[in-house]
Amino acid sequence: MRVAWLTGLFPVRSEIPFLNQIVGLVERGHEVDIYADGPQPGGSFHPDIGRLALESRTRYPIRWPAARGERWRAAARLIAGHRGSERRLLLRTLDPSRFWHRAWTLDQLRRTARFLPVRPYDVCYCAFGTDAPHALRLRRLGALGGELVVAFRGADTTKYVARRGPRVYARTFRDARLLLPVCEFLGRRLVQLGAPAERVVVHRTGIDLSRWPYRERHLAVPGSLRLVSVGRLVEKKGIADVLRALRLLRDRGVGAEYRVFGDGPLREGLAALAVELGLAERVVFEGWQGQEAVREGLARADVLVAASVTAADGDEEGIPNVLKEAMASGMPVVGTRHAGIPELLEDGVSGWLVPERDEAALAAALARLAAEPERWAAMGRAGRAKVEREYDIHRLNDRLAGMLETLIRPEARPR
Repeated sequence: MRVAWLTGLFPVRSEIPFLNQIVGLVERGHEVDIYADGPQPGGSFHPDIGRLALESRTRYPIRWPAARGERWRAAARLIAGHRGSERRLLLRTLDPSRFWHRAWTLDQLRRTARFLPVRPYDVCYCAFGTDAPHALRLRRLGALGGELVVAFRGADTTKYVARRGPRVYARTFRDARLLLPVCEFLGRRLVQLGAPAERVVVHRTGIDLSRWPYRERHLAVPGSLRLVSVGRLVEKKGIADVLRALRLLRDRGVGAEYRVFGDGPLREGLAALAVELGLAERVVFEGWQGQEAVREGLARADVLVAASVTAADGDEEGIPNVLKEAMASGMPVVGTRHAGIPELLEDGVSGWLVPERDEAALAAALARLAAEPERWAAMGRAGRAKVEREYDIHRLNDRLAGMLETLIRPEARPR
C-alpha cells in the first residue's frame, strides 16, 4: 500500500500521535511519503525518525526568493523545466479563478511542484482536518490521487471551525472516504457539522506501552503532593486554574509542588501569576523537554493534572496523550470534564474528574488524593488496564492499516 501523508511540521522532536501512526505503517511494510511544510524547529528529532530514515521520505514546498521579481523568474524557470502534462498542471496553479490569492502569490505553485512527477498513491492521509483543503486542491489539479482519509484531533474540529465557519469542511465531507476523529466527542461534533455518519469512524491515538512501564505509586511525604502537567502553554491547557487551585491547597494546609513541562505564549504570564499567588517556591516551569525528560518528570511525580478548558477562541482538546502515558505508568490523575477526557479518565476509578475552570473543585480533588493515598494503587491499576484495552498503539496501528487496506480493495469500493 502506498500512502501520501500530509501534515504541517515534520520531522518532529517528540513522540506525537501521528508519528506513531507513520511508524506503524512503515513497520508493517507499507510505503509512506510525507508531505510537510517544514521540520519542527528547536532541536534533535525523535529517534524513530532516524531509525526508519523518515527524513528521506519527506518533501517540502519550494522556497521562493524574497523579492517579487526574483520569485516570478524562479517560477518561470520551474515551469520551463517540465514538459507536457506536468507543465500544464503547474500552469493551472496560476489560474486566479481557481486559486485566488494562492495563484498570484505563487503559493499553490510552490506547494504543488513537490508532487511531481505524479506518483500513484492508494491513500491520501491528512493528519489533521486542516490539511484536507490542501489535499482537495491538489486532487482537483490532478497532482494527488488515492482514497482520501482525514483525521481530526481537536483544534481542527473546534478552533478552526469557529474561525472559518460551520461549512468549512463541506467539500471534505463530500469527498473523503473515511473521517477519523480521535474520540467520540469529536465524532459527534463532525456529524453535527454535516459529516455522513457512516463515514465517521472513531480511531483513537495510542501509546507504546513498553515505553511506559507500570509502577505502583505511594505518597512520599504525608499531606504533600508532587504534581505535574505536560503540554503547550496555551489557554486550553488550563494551567492558570491549576495555579489557583494550588493557592487554595496551601490555604488548607496541604503541601504541593508543581512541575510544568512545556512552552508557549502564556509562559511568562503564568510565571507571573505563580509569583502573584505566592507560589514561586512551589512551581517550576521546565520549558520544552524531550521525551526522556518528560518520562523522568512523570516518574518523579505523584499525580498528573490535566485541567483542560474550552479557550475563548473555541480551541478544545481531543484527548491529551500525556493522560494515557501517566495512566499507563500507574499514576492517579485529575482531569476536567472536557472534550474526550471523560472517555479515558473514569471518575473515582482511575482518578477524579472536575468541571472546567473550577479551581475550588480541582483543589478539592487534589486534597482528597492527598488524604487518601491508600486509593492510589487501585486507581493506578485501573488506569493501566484502561489504556491497555483501548490505547495500545500496536493494536491501533493494526486496525488503521486494516481499515486502509480494506478501503482500497476493489470489493470495498462503492458500486
